[in-house]
Amino acid sequence: MLFPRLSLLSSAIALAFSPALLADDNSATAENLEVIVVSGNRTEQPLKDVAGSIAVQAAEELELQQVTDFSQLFRYDPSIQVTGSVGGAQNFLVRGMGGNRVLLIKDGMRVNEGYGANGLNDIIGRGFLDTATLKQVEVAKGANSSLYGSDALAGIVVFTTKDPVDYLKDGADFGGSFTAGYADLSSQYHGGVTLAQRINNNFSHMLSGTLRRGEEQQNHASSLEPFDIDSDSVLYKAVYQLNSTDKLSFSADFYQQDTAGERANGLLAYFRSLAQYGYNIVAESNDSKKKNQSLRFNYRSEAETPLFNYLDLSLYSNNSKQTDVEYGKLDINAPMFNTFQIRHMWQNNLYEQNTHGLLLSAAKELNAQHQLAYGLDIEKTDTQRSQYEYRTVEGVSNPLRDDVTNKFPKNDILRYGVYLNDTIKLADGRWRITPGLRYDRFDMDPNGALKLDGSAFEKITDDKVSFNLGTLYQLTDSLNAYAQYGQGFKVPAYDLAYIEHDLQPTASYRYTIVPNSDLKPETSHTYELGMRGQLNQLSFSTAVFYNRFTDFLEVALIDSKTVLNGQGQFQYQHDTFHYQNVDKVTIKGAELSLDYAVNTNWSLLAAVSYQDGKNEQSKDYINSISPLSGSTGISFSGEKLQSQLMANWAKRMTKVNEGQKQSPGFVTLDWLNSYQLTNDWKVNLAVNNLLDKDYVRYNSIAGHAVDSDLRAYTQPGRNISISTSYQF
Repeated sequence: MLFPRLSLLSSAIALAFSPALLADDNSATAENLEVIVVSGNRTEQPLKDVAGSIAVQAAEELELQQVTDFSQLFRYDPSIQVTGSVGGAQNFLVRGMGGNRVLLIKDGMRVNEGYGANGLNDIIGRGFLDTATLKQVEVAKGANSSLYGSDALAGIVVFTTKDPVDYLKDGADFGGSFTAGYADLSSQYHGGVTLAQRINNNFSHMLSGTLRRGEEQQNHASSLEPFDIDSDSVLYKAVYQLNSTDKLSFSADFYQQDTAGERANGLLAYFRSLAQYGYNIVAESNDSKKKNQSLRFNYRSEAETPLFNYLDLSLYSNNSKQTDVEYGKLDINAPMFNTFQIRHMWQNNLYEQNTHGLLLSAAKELNAQHQLAYGLDIEKTDTQRSQYEYRTVEGVSNPLRDDVTNKFPKNDILRYGVYLNDTIKLADGRWRITPGLRYDRFDMDPNGALKLDGSAFEKITDDKVSFNLGTLYQLTDSLNAYAQYGQGFKVPAYDLAYIEHDLQPTASYRYTIVPNSDLKPETSHTYELGMRGQLNQLSFSTAVFYNRFTDFLEVALIDSKTVLNGQGQFQYQHDTFHYQNVDKVTIKGAELSLDYAVNTNWSLLAAVSYQDGKNEQSKDYINSISPLSGSTGISFSGEKLQSQLMANWAKRMTKVNEGQKQSPGFVTLDWLNSYQLTNDWKVNLAVNNLLDKDYVRYNSIAGHAVDSDLRAYTQPGRNISISTSYQF
């Protein structure tokens, strides 16, 4: 057996083929099979018809789980992890792979890429959005570049926001909602108002605004440095129905999050090590602003024409920007260095990424056996990361330091691709075969920027053909088996390809990162077998997968030397790194989720995920995989009350490399409740970590040394969230 520790999975598959259970049944949880997704082939289709694993969270689940932040999504799906916490850098891990290798899309537009050491996005995250207006979030697991092109190496996350019609009840011409709540997790008060209107049955529009005022997400001991978090978001959408088949729409989405604290760790880390010599820090602060602005024009047609019976054309602009300002004041009394002064220091870091795109998706049903889907994407992205440092001394007119450095040169990336896939229906539509093919070309231009040695950074140009083949067989009206092979690729990320900087974070250590002009695009191959459907009262989804990544990018130490002072004594250690391609990385695993309807009111829920991943060249474990983990729960759904008791659990993580820390196993309980006071008024209450468990998640400590103190990385203790919503 491929995964002996998941005998439950093989039992479920065997059970699925039991003759006693191969009976059609459209009762109980059959509605789960009719979830509509767009990530399967870029057009709307039922989830049950997709030959691949797609996890879905709808607005109702987000409301029940009291999701107030990007980092809280998919908390009960063990195959999906969201790194980071409220107010910090955040990103998705899908089946043990993350960073910029997972493509994020919101309403058709690319979400900003992240930035950080070794591609971990631990400095700039990707959660520049508010969860209040989300209608649905989909995660398509595995390589999918045959549909979405570059960056869909390990998966795709698709965010869909609500439309005016979602707030106009029973054909009303005016409607909306009011929400308010408090989340103890980050001491956050939040409120929102949405207004929607329909005019003359042809035009509808909506305006939605959300404000959040809170603080940092603490660990279990509440020992982290405090900071304030304020965020505001505004979404406007307008839809004009040209006729019965065609419509135009426009959306404008604005988001801003401000954080403010009293520590300047990036600026003052070096000087903290000099305190014994008389460098005294007397004041410090940090301020960070995240902004996202996106505009989108869309034309959609469902008219019958010779070329299509579905057409979606979008023009969009998406701007993401993060500024981090740190300030420090030093009172220096250092006779050893003959330095006596009051010094003021500032460090301003800027990250900005702008993307403009044209997206075309179309479909044409040729006959009963063939439905073609095809499209064209043209996208241009420019990115920069700069650092401005300014230092003054009281009583001295000239600045001690005044310079700007770039972590990588400002660069432009042009992507364009065309794709074609076919849905082939055989055996009276019960058997589907879905081949797909896409051609992509990309150009990355550093705009003539020079390296530290005076030579020019090189342009990176390449093209790629990606292939996908899926097949799905409908065993019964509510039971499908599928198999899928998919390819993915990713152009070397701008920060990994062009990064070059020299830094001395402490008095005894210095490091340099130099660019590598020989980097190749990363590629991936996903193989997956799965089954989903309903067997009487049991709804389930199960899959086994094998992902192979080639030319995988990772950081490598290329030089290390000890620097001595003039007296021959140790001064500092100087290491030099660059990024390089690794021949092969593999991740394999299995997943199972169950929903058993005991009766019309009660259900039992369970999900489990197993992952194993290695660098096949070094035989080291991949730090981004998760231990055997899952969730188990019981759910009650009545006329007015919905309540769930959910347990999240994980086994001890033992798949760590020599000298690295293992994470202990844990079990936590959450209690989720929603009560419908009237037809329009609802109250939600969630108690997370009900038993106040002190624990850590592996993805928050992966790669830490075996003697590391984990107390700072523990998860929050018991916390309560309450909210109310009124629909009118």
